[in-house]
Amino acid sequence: MNLKFHFFTVILLFTGISFLNAQDQKEWSLDNCINYALEHNLNIQKQDLTVSILRNNFDIARYDRLPSVSANFSGGTTFGKTFSQDAGEFIDEQITYLNGDVSTNVTLFDGFRDKSTIKQRGHEVDASLYDKEAYANDIALQIVNYYLQILYNREQYNSALSQLETTKEQIERTKELVKAGSVPKGDVLELKAQAANEKSQLVSYANLEKEARVNLKQAMNVQLDTLIITKPENIDADELYATLNPINQIYQTAIGHLPEVKAAEASIMANKEAIDIAKADYYPSLYLGASVSSRYNDAAVDFSNIGNKYTFGEQVQDYLSANVGLSLSIPIFNKFRTKYNVDNARINLEIAKRDEALTLQNIYKQIERAMNDSRAAYENFRAAKESLSANQESFKYAEQRFNSGLINSVDYNLAKTNLAKAQVDLLNARYELIFKVKILDFYMGKELKL
Repeated sequence: MNLKFHFFTVILLFTGISFLNAQDQKEWSLDNCINYALEHNLNIQKQDLTVSILRNNFDIARYDRLPSVSANFSGGTTFGKTFSQDAGEFIDEQITYLNGDVSTNVTLFDGFRDKSTIKQRGHEVDASLYDKEAYANDIALQIVNYYLQILYNREQYNSALSQLETTKEQIERTKELVKAGSVPKGDVLELKAQAANEKSQLVSYANLEKEARVNLKQAMNVQLDTLIITKPENIDADELYATLNPINQIYQTAIGHLPEVKAAEASIMANKEAIDIAKADYYPSLYLGASVSSRYNDAAVDFSNIGNKYTFGEQVQDYLSANVGLSLSIPIFNKFRTKYNVDNARINLEIAKRDEALTLQNIYKQIERAMNDSRAAYENFRAAKESLSANQESFKYAEQRFNSGLINSVDYNLAKTNLAKAQVDLLNARYELIFKVKILDFYMGKELKL
């Protein structure tokens, strides 16, 4: 029995470890990362709960127009001398009694407060949903940034690794040249120092990539030892930049679909209804009420049938009564409270309008900044391409001359360092351009993908 239990435990443990390893080895595309982040973000989950509360408030406002119904019962036992209205005299005995009624009330008119409240609660739900969507968009853009940062650091690492391999090969060739007496031994030492610097740079790039992966994992709220991301197909930066639209077209498209704009509009509508709710206090309120009641007393006497027991059912039927009435409340003077409540509601509406204007203004500024950054990144990208091409030719020529013993290792390393810098500059400009263009694509309502 114990052997079976231990064997089963080992199988479960092995299965769990295999599952975790499979999760660690899974490749994450940009879509996978964004969807996981949105599903597991605690702030988004909190906003979902806030939306649920606001939906409940909306339902409360809707059902508030229905009649309210309540039942009330009271009963007890009295001791000692008590005047019995049913018997018409003082009696000295224990009396048990029971009273009950069922009543209903409904609002017939309240200055249209209920109608305006329902609309206001509906707009509040809409605004909360749009706020949640806007926050989700911010998370998605953050994920894109970290994702591209990993790709950028990985390419930096690969480029540095290639540089190091080239240096190692050059060290071996230079050793042969030293043996042949073509170059001094100091050239080998210079190249070894260069290799040591490149190893240090390689470690730095590896750490930057690890940091970017940690940032992505934390933004996704995922717990994995390793996060393997899918490398997209080669992105043509020139073609990507060519797809950009004019800034005014991007802005007009953005304000038509961005959730923060719709949230601001919903807030304005909610504040308009708040004015009508405040104005409702100027109007009279009319209520309809109805009730049915009866009672029972074990000391009661049926004078139409003296001598017989007055049963519970007979008393309830005999004492049954109904009431229907209207209640009208007319506001005359409430110390100007309504006036100032209306004024405050109007001020809140103006605040909401200013918030909308600020939202539109910020969107335009963000688009303008992204457009300017994209143009600058593209100019840097073109310049970096030209610089890389020139430095590749320069390094090729320097390498040929170094192998021929025409230049020393210092000049060779300088050409190699310039080439490495040009490669890094091109990578930086390329990924900066890609990210800025993706921001503008987002404002155009395009899907965030690579």
